[in-house]
Amino acid sequence: MKPSFRIAALAAWLALSLAGTAFVISRAVSDAYGRFFQDSSITIRLLAQKAAQHEAILATLGASSLAAPPAHMLDNLRERMPQLDGLAYWRPGVGWQTDGGPAPDALPQQRPGKPFTLAFDGPAAYWLIAGTGWAVRVDPRRMLQPGDWSTAISSAALELRDRRVDLLQRVSGDATPLWTMHLDKHLPAQPQAFVLRTTRTLTAADLPWLPIALWNAVAALLAAGALGAWRLREARRREDARARLDRFGRLDTFGEMAAGLAHELNQPLTAIVSHTRAAERLLDQPAERDSVRRALQTSVAQAKRAAAILERMRDAVTTAHGGERRPLDPDAIMNTLLFLYRDECAREHIALGWHNAAARERPFAEPIAVEQILHNLIQNARDALAGTSRGEIRVSGARVGRHYRFSVTDNGPGVPADALPRLFEPFFTTRARGLGLGLPLCDTLAQRQDGTLTVRNLPSGGVEAALLLPLAGEAA
Repeated sequence: MKPSFRIAALAAWLALSLAGTAFVISRAVSDAYGRFFQDSSITIRLLAQKAAQHEAILATLGASSLAAPPAHMLDNLRERMPQLDGLAYWRPGVGWQTDGGPAPDALPQQRPGKPFTLAFDGPAAYWLIAGTGWAVRVDPRRMLQPGDWSTAISSAALELRDRRVDLLQRVSGDATPLWTMHLDKHLPAQPQAFVLRTTRTLTAADLPWLPIALWNAVAALLAAGALGAWRLREARRREDARARLDRFGRLDTFGEMAAGLAHELNQPLTAIVSHTRAAERLLDQPAERDSVRRALQTSVAQAKRAAAILERMRDAVTTAHGGERRPLDPDAIMNTLLFLYRDECAREHIALGWHNAAARERPFAEPIAVEQILHNLIQNARDALAGTSRGEIRVSGARVGRHYRFSVTDNGPGVPADALPRLFEPFFTTRARGLGLGLPLCDTLAQRQDGTLTVRNLPSGGVEAALLLPLAGEAA
């Protein structure tokens, strides 16, 4: 395995891990702030209710005809509101009084004219004074019970003017704070218009470790899957390379056989050409000379073509380079093949057609090689359609990027799925009498032209064989 790919896989895992972890943490922080904001709002409402109760008590006492509070009144109030730890009333000519005697100095010397005023008494408590002559002493630290505080709040304090009263301070122990959230909310009650300052401190224990661990596991699985897929692809490439070497080894053996065949068949084929031309010259007189001449011309063309194919087959498997490559006319090549196959296909009830969508384009290749490849592909399509009632073979040409593409399609049964990957293996065939050398030789010929040959099953049925060749002027 290449070290660069291992490094890339590790980098991808780290990137996924960091991105996912950052996302999970950001969501957790956002959720924590949402809960912190909500619980702080609930806390300020509870404090506002308590402050309103203080004013309601003073308003009730002021509306009564009591000159002094009844006995045990303060104790009864404390049972319901523990934050009340003092009760005072105004006596004309005497001043502020409590159950125990004179009121503390924190109360003003005169009766206030405002409905409510506030006077601090000590570091935390304050007197809430009504204009009706009643006052209560409030300890804000007891306004909420321990169970009233949400765990989403780490600290809380009331501030007014230059005074600060700490209501809650949770100790996080030895944990290192990671984030601290702050929120200020105003108490609507006047004159108890305190500012509630709350904080939320997040430590490592507050992080969502389970989602983080799950995400990192998923990222590791993804990276491992990509690494495994790359290894599998590399293994397949190595196997393909070995198979290709084996195929060329078999083609070398076939080359020796082809060389012998070419040597043995060249002389008979030459004799056929010679005698056929002599017969053509002697048949100028008969009435059927035109028909005989066409038949003889076809025989000559076939004999020459057979010799050229044998010679080209030997060169294809024994040399690294073929014959001369030049710009080709696809229509001229196909006209030759249509002339050879049209009558045979008609007898077999097979429609053979040719359509060139790029008539001005010229592929750059050897004419004999291209003709041999297309001849083999058309013959394979004929074999696939044997026994069908209405067969169809369509040959088309088109430009694809910098290449010219021949396509041969049929409406036959297609190639078995397990056989499709092995079509280019020498000596592999799906036909009872096939040798398994046609497509491998065509593949070799296509590669010698810097082209490619592919075969696939069509979704609608049948097979498509495509030959891709470089265009003249685009070939290297």
